[in-house]
Amino acid sequence: MKNTEFKVTSLLEEYKRRDEERREFIIHEGYTAIDEIIKEVNQRGSLNEADIYYGTPKPQLSFSDIELGYMLTSMMEYATNHVGNPVDEECELENKLAYFEYKDEIIQIFEVYGQGTDSWFSKPSEDTIERLNNTAYGVYLIQFEDFINYTKNKDIESEKLSPSSTILNDITSGYTVERGSK
Repeated sequence: MKNTEFKVTSLLEEYKRRDEERREFIIHEGYTAIDEIIKEVNQRGSLNEADIYYGTPKPQLSFSDIELGYMLTSMMEYATNHVGNPVDEECELENKLAYFEYKDEIIQIFEVYGQGTDSWFSKPSEDTIERLNNTAYGVYLIQFEDFINYTKNKDIESEKLSPSSTILNDITSGYTVERGSK
């Protein structure tokens, strides 16, 4: 039993450490990262973690593939939880999209599901940008500032909770579960 408890505790500690790393990167490097992501997407057309290893030419980023993954995952989670996600009807695979605006630039996250999940940043089409700016479809357009502020507030909230509560709060999407609760 103690071995199982140790594994669960170890797993929860690792989850908490990674979540703290992710939030720290977004809070302290998020603006620099999005500037670099937008620049690369404008040059390349798209950007994902594999481009850091296999891209020709290599992207000029001041952060790692893991940190790019933090941005992709966190921004998509934020979009999903705050405005929902449209889908690309023309794509044969199950997918979802997210749109963020920063400094008058709109960037898209495209996520597809098949025998795994793949996601990347890309530039939306001119038609999509027009719909985001001039129709009800604009409800899906998120200001990058809102994402950063949400991450900062979540970080402050996590500091107020005990370590075990923080982990459970993150796992249960805000529903705090303590010992003895029903």
